[in-house]
Amino acid sequence: MAADMPPPKESHPIGDRFSQPAVWGHLITDPYTERRQRMLGEMVPHGVKTMLDVGCGDGAITNHLAHRWQVTGVDLSATALKHLETDAVQASATDLPFPNDSFDLVLSSEMLEHLPPKEYRQAISEMSRVTRRYLLLTVPYREDLRFRQVKCPQCGWQGHVWGHRRAFTPELLARDLSGFQAVEARTFGPLQEPHWPRWLIWSCHRLLNAYYWAPGQHPMCERCSNTDFNDTRAIPEILSRLHRRLTRHHRGMPFWLAILADAGQQ
Repeated sequence: MAADMPPPKESHPIGDRFSQPAVWGHLITDPYTERRQRMLGEMVPHGVKTMLDVGCGDGAITNHLAHRWQVTGVDLSATALKHLETDAVQASATDLPFPNDSFDLVLSSEMLEHLPPKEYRQAISEMSRVTRRYLLLTVPYREDLRFRQVKCPQCGWQGHVWGHRRAFTPELLARDLSGFQAVEARTFGPLQEPHWPRWLIWSCHRLLNAYYWAPGQHPMCERCSNTDFNDTRAIPEILSRLHRRLTRHHRGMPFWLAILADAGQQ
């Protein structure tokens, strides 16, 4: 499947959006959202009329697409769904309340990376079941999950600051879409820092007990539900400068990957 996939098209980088907390109803004002709206709209194939947006959040993307297509938004958050201006259904991505082949295209943007392995497989299975032909998915692109590791100062739990659980490449994502052929791939969004060498991250975590921390981030401990990470020992600036020096000739990659997959191309 992946061998025949066209190479990703790289879009222009945009400003870093990650320093601001995601607040339902305000994502529409994020400059990144407008660019994502435009790109996803460009990737919708000719002939699509109906669409399901799984994990739609507050509809920042859903409402925009609904100007051109018949779109239904699905999310677990009733609060988020209040902001939708089109059909809204409260449900889980792992149990979509629709018959087989209900929509021409199923979209999921920045949701799959948060799911544990079992739920990840179930969500892909459910989205594949309810689409008549297309899947349009966006996920982080070759993310270095080790870099944004946080450590709870209360109980010692360690995890990703945004709850990301897996790294994606076009080939890995396409492999998981059984029965579909990836026909278009694009990378987009702000540029990531070049990946940190393993030995340097290991030194930060194991020798210095220093972890990722940045003002404005809002992680939640998955063990004790603590949200106060202010006592975290941050990675020392001298090591950040060392990393920049070591990777000064490396160009950062865009943060996001979008793949359009077609069941009719098998």
